[in-house]
Amino acid sequence: LAPDDLTTFGREVCSVCRERGARVLLNGDPDLARSIGADGVHLNSRSARQVVERPVREAELLAVSCHSPAELQHAERIGADFALLSPVLPTRSHPDAEPLGWQRFGEWVDAVALPVYALGGMAPDQLPPAWRHGAQGIAGIRGLWRDDAAG
Repeated sequence: LAPDDLTTFGREVCSVCRERGARVLLNGDPDLARSIGADGVHLNSRSARQVVERPVREAELLAVSCHSPAELQHAERIGADFALLSPVLPTRSHPDAEPLGWQRFGEWVDAVALPVYALGGMAPDQLPPAWRHGAQGIAGIRGLWRDDAAG
C-alpha cells in the first residue's frame, strides 16, 4: 500500500479492533504505529537485532519474534513485553525450518523472565502442552482458523 493508504487502512483497523476490545500491534514501525493509533509494535527477529533499547514508550506494547536463546535474551534486554518463539512444531508456512519441539522450547523459555508465546504448528489442542512447557499461550494463523484445521 502507498503510505497514505496504509495510514488510512491502519486507522480503520484500529477503530474496528477497539470496538471489539482487541488490541493492535503493527509490524515494525513505531512511528506509524503511533500515527494510526495502534497499541504497540511487533519486531521480527531481524529488526529486533538492530534495536539496542526499547523502541516504544512504556505504555505501548512491544512484541519480538525469536528463534534462539540469544534472541530471547535480547528481547528481554530491550524490554519486550512478550516474545513469540518459533517454530515449535512443523509448519506449512516454513516447511524447511527445523522445529524446536516442546522440550527445547521449555528449556529456552525457562532461561528468560519474559512471557513467551509458542508459534509454529499451533492449533487449539496445543495449548495444554504449551502451558506445561512454560508458554504464556499459543499464537498462529492457519491452525486457529476452522477452515484450515479441517484440511
